[in-house]
Amino acid sequence: MSGSWGCPREIKGLCSKVKDLPCDPGMKGCVLYGRFAFSVDEKNSPAVKRKLKDKKTEKGQ
Repeated sequence: MSGSWGCPREIKGLCSKVKDLPCDPGMKGCVLYGRFAFSVDEKNSPAVKRKLKDKKTEKGQ
């Protein structure tokens, strides 16, 4: 059993969805963008950033 994920749009390291740019999970245009939170904050969409900020605020109360 493998613990990794492979994107079906990645072909030879390039993203077929985003103008054949090098595959970088979470980049704008990626199927993962805006759906998941990433440890690198720059990859997170504004909506995800707001959700993370709201969760931190709730924990601090």
